[in-house]
Amino acid sequence: MAIAAELERKLAVALNRAGYSNSDTTLVVGSSGGPDSSALLYALYRLKEAHGISLHVAHLNHNFRGQEAEDDAVFVAEMAKEQGLPVTVAKEDPHEYQRVRGISSFEQGAREMRYAFLARVAREVGAKAVTVGHTSDDLAETVILHVLRGSGLYGLRGMKEVSDWPWPAEAIELQLFRPLLGVTKAQTLEYCHEIGRTYREDSGNYMWRFTRNRVRQDLMPKLAKDYNPQVRSALVRLARTAAEELDFVEQELDKAWSGIAVESNGEVRVSRSALSRLHPLLQRLALRRGYVLVTGDATRLKESHMVAMEDLAVDKRGGRSLDLPAGVVLRQEYKQLVLARTLEADCPYPNLGGEYPVELPVETGVDRVGRVGPWLVAMHSGKASQPPDWANTEDDWTARLEASAIGPDAVVRTWRPGDRIQPLGMQGHKKLQDLYTDLQVPRSWRDRVPLLGCERGIGWVVGHRIADWAKVNADSGEMVLWLRFSQSED
Repeated sequence: MAIAAELERKLAVALNRAGYSNSDTTLVVGSSGGPDSSALLYALYRLKEAHGISLHVAHLNHNFRGQEAEDDAVFVAEMAKEQGLPVTVAKEDPHEYQRVRGISSFEQGAREMRYAFLARVAREVGAKAVTVGHTSDDLAETVILHVLRGSGLYGLRGMKEVSDWPWPAEAIELQLFRPLLGVTKAQTLEYCHEIGRTYREDSGNYMWRFTRNRVRQDLMPKLAKDYNPQVRSALVRLARTAAEELDFVEQELDKAWSGIAVESNGEVRVSRSALSRLHPLLQRLALRRGYVLVTGDATRLKESHMVAMEDLAVDKRGGRSLDLPAGVVLRQEYKQLVLARTLEADCPYPNLGGEYPVELPVETGVDRVGRVGPWLVAMHSGKASQPPDWANTEDDWTARLEASAIGPDAVVRTWRPGDRIQPLGMQGHKKLQDLYTDLQVPRSWRDRVPLLGCERGIGWVVGHRIADWAKVNADSGEMVLWLRFSQSED
């Protein structure tokens, strides 16, 4: 039991180091069913009594590997049940999430969706942290990926054992705990074999369309064979060195921050003269910090954005501005650089200003146009195979709903505290405010988003998501209700 004892010893040390041991802490354990997360769950289960922790298992079915993914979900649920642990299993569509969020990378979209799900579970069960089975191999791969993307110190740092929550930014009270960063993937496999526990193999780990998989299966073996047999260990050391240096630099920035920047009303104002007196590295990190303070995270801030921010900061012409991700603008003023959101100008929703009953068509082939405050609502009832000319399922403002599920009477209104929806592809309900957070709908927009409600509940969050119970089943033969929201008669 040499491996088992060593892995559990490292896990116990990590629990103590993070302050979770004997502190009445609940940990959500993110489990895919693979060897890393399974080893983590088994080991935590064996240690939970000694360390006074509670566990809640969470699994998200990404819904792109068919029956294999369904089997993974069943495996995790049964694994949790066998150990007497509560478990939350959900299914969501990463392609839909990617489309709604406007994310080009499937990997990034799936990652965001997964962390949003884990944050939601943690919030529901009152957990202090979510723990995942990232190993030293994952850390080394992450460093390589960041090097390839031209990342700075934050990228070279890779992963931290305990870090702030990565997504959504509003989950500021939650921590991400990676206690196996000192353990290899080979050791998690050996651990499971040694204690006689099973795990699942994910075929998605062998799909070469994913960059991380190519790094893991192609680049890392080549580096180990042709250049350095200990390349994984070298990259882990690099990450630790970068983390230590970044910690020092951030402390220096803390000392200077109050003299260069002012935060107020959701914007950050940076003195151009004070910024210019800092070391170039501190200038760079100051601009990044300003962006994070405005948005809540730096997930979408790329190296190219940082370069453009630096160029603008030193440009003496004045009056220029730079558009950044998440609706942020960096603009020059006479003596200042200002980082702020420009949400109102980009808000696609006019002020609805009330609640509007809508009489929906109930007979086949009926077309109707109704006015709902500042909106025009085109309506059509008929067969799914015979959509109206204006219908476009790729358009966020058009929805196709099961007419019998909605009924003849509906209402268009905006969000109310306590509103819930069963999003398409999910079995359970979700608070609307959590859905808005997952979809990164800015707070200033939320009171303007139209909702189509009926006796059964919210059937459509206009521009974003329909309810699962309102979806059209291809083989149902039921009448379909087509709806389109617009602000003009186009």
